[in-house]
Amino acid sequence: MAAGDYYERLGVPRTADEKEIRRAYRNLARKYHPDVCKEPGAEERFKEINEAYATLSDATKRAQYDRMGHETFTNASKGSYAGGGFEGGFSSDFSGFGDIFDAFFGGGARGGAPRGPRRGDDLLMRMQITLEEAVAGADREVEVWHTEPCDACDGTGSETKKRHTCSRCGGTGQMRQASQTIFGQFVRMTPCTQCGGRGTIAESACRACGGRGNQRVKRKVMVHVPAGIEHGMRLRIEGYGEAGEYGAANGDLYIEIHVAPHDRFVRHGDNLETVLDLNPAQATLGCTVEVKTIDGRTVELKVPAGVQYGTALRIPGEGVRRRGRPGDLLVRVRIVIPRQLTEQERELYARLLELGGGTAPQDERKGGFFSDLSDLFGGKKK
Repeated sequence: MAAGDYYERLGVPRTADEKEIRRAYRNLARKYHPDVCKEPGAEERFKEINEAYATLSDATKRAQYDRMGHETFTNASKGSYAGGGFEGGFSSDFSGFGDIFDAFFGGGARGGAPRGPRRGDDLLMRMQITLEEAVAGADREVEVWHTEPCDACDGTGSETKKRHTCSRCGGTGQMRQASQTIFGQFVRMTPCTQCGGRGTIAESACRACGGRGNQRVKRKVMVHVPAGIEHGMRLRIEGYGEAGEYGAANGDLYIEIHVAPHDRFVRHGDNLETVLDLNPAQATLGCTVEVKTIDGRTVELKVPAGVQYGTALRIPGEGVRRRGRPGDLLVRVRIVIPRQLTEQERELYARLLELGGGTAPQDERKGGFFSDLSDLFGGKKK
């Protein structure tokens, strides 16, 4: 991997706009594309340029990248195979990703030169995690269906593990179809019908894979979810996509993270928010309460006297822990009015109402404090 972050790979400042980023990418892609540049390491450099552009050209991903930093954003396990089964609460959706270079310049071989073996398609999987896992990070094991090179023929598609140059296309993988029109002769290039565009033919078709050179298998992949990951972000696991053509690299596996809603906490960037219920007395006089954090610990929170409904009290350092200073836990105050009162509580509330200049309901005057007032100023009825 090239040194430096995505901006350095494209040679643009962090303040570059969309047009500057696109212009820099096009120039570098033309220079380092494997069909054009034959320098050592050109293919790897081209992949790094594509990776940088895929992030910086997307406004949402770029904002996440700028906020999280290069190391955290790109922190994903390389993955490892393991045996056994897996039962998890996620759904998978696999689809191929096109070559970014093709989107700008049009893919395919140039002229009659062989196009070379094609890299395998990328795969996309969606995985659901809890908010606790998003905050603290986690290691998850997932099942992946993908194609791998056939073990019987080593990916050659040939029983003898030998392939020969296609006699129909001469190894180019393409066929020329010329047509004459009033505007002149037009030549159209199409994949060779004999070799399927590969340029070579198996000496004897492999019986295990039917000559395809790969087989579809189910594997276990260990995925490292970095602390602080956000909903919608993707992790890349190199080499766990579809198998490429013989002699080409496998595609990559992308895992899109979906964070499930939490019953007590809501995330706002690096901060977490929860709700604290107080009765009127606690809110008026102030108190000290215990608040449970996202990781299950209990911390003390001092509630100031006279706190108002909706006020957010801050507990430093109890939010999302990732690069730099961790976020905070915001405790949103909610004052709950009791629905049922004891006789003593009812008398106290009625007295507060009188002191505040209000008038208690008629039924509150039948006893207790109001009865005492009646005895004091009017005497008891015989």
